[in-house]
Amino acid sequence: MNRVEVLEKVGPLIEGQVRNVNDSAGARVSVAGEVISLRPRRGAQVIDVAPEGAKAMVNLVGLPIGIAKHLSPKTFSEVLGELLEHTGSYSMIVKEDRLTDMIPFGQKATVSPERLLTVIEKAIPVRDYNMVDLLPNRVASIEIVGEKTQPVARGELVRAGVKVNFSPMGTIVPVVQSYAVVLACTNGMTSNRVLAEFTAGGGGAGDGDSIWQFFRQSVRSAYGSFEQVVEGYRKLRAENIKPEDRAQLLETLLKEARIGGKVAEAVRSMAIERPPSNSWELQNLITYASSHLLEAAPRQRAQQVAADFADEERHARTCPLCRRSR
Repeated sequence: MNRVEVLEKVGPLIEGQVRNVNDSAGARVSVAGEVISLRPRRGAQVIDVAPEGAKAMVNLVGLPIGIAKHLSPKTFSEVLGELLEHTGSYSMIVKEDRLTDMIPFGQKATVSPERLLTVIEKAIPVRDYNMVDLLPNRVASIEIVGEKTQPVARGELVRAGVKVNFSPMGTIVPVVQSYAVVLACTNGMTSNRVLAEFTAGGGGAGDGDSIWQFFRQSVRSAYGSFEQVVEGYRKLRAENIKPEDRAQLLETLLKEARIGGKVAEAVRSMAIERPPSNSWELQNLITYASSHLLEAAPRQRAQQVAADFADEERHARTCPLCRRSR
């Protein structure tokens, strides 16, 4: 993907204005015919709720849609109002004076996608944008590929990169992580070598330089950790797996990554066709699934499980053989 394509994909996340409600005491919901209105808190101005906003409210407070549809307008108003009060705090997305979305509380740091790409492109040599995921709560995850390459073994080149998670609407704390791509199969892999999280004193709009200085430094650091990342992959490759342990290890990783159904069957078929002889090949089965068979949030989880498997400190939590040898 190029810069223009990335911005076009992230564009739908930037819609409306974030309004934080840090005390939902006195929240009330009213239903008059087809019109739903919300008083976000005691003393606040009443706002109309769009159909998609009503669905978001119901999801946020944990009221099952199937039950909500069968409640009378009066009961629906009372139940939803009480649940919102119990929530304590939340954030509203408002567009044209209508509530269009409701998300967990907290504007962490709003990030302009266009400026973010400019900062990244000045910090490291960007060759390509490998993947863009749009995640719940208006979060974007971008995998950036640079120029540097290193062999894990002869004929097995990986290319350096960086992964960035952020929200144009400020719904999460931005995170920068080490990243690499296996060139032969284009598997994207995160690493815990650099896993940086923005910690601003005041949080908020992200217009000051602190957020951009964070991205500049963290992106350079994550990209600069490439040699250590590759060394970790070489250690994985040196860890041989006994034939009798392959199935157990693979099933453990599939379970940790919550990979099931047809995707799990596809991974098992690959393992039967080319049995993994070492931990590097086993990890690549999971990263193949995350890069080519999964989407969005499931891909993110599978990537992190693979990263933890390659992490010397976290490896034992995932590996049943390590737990067995203790």
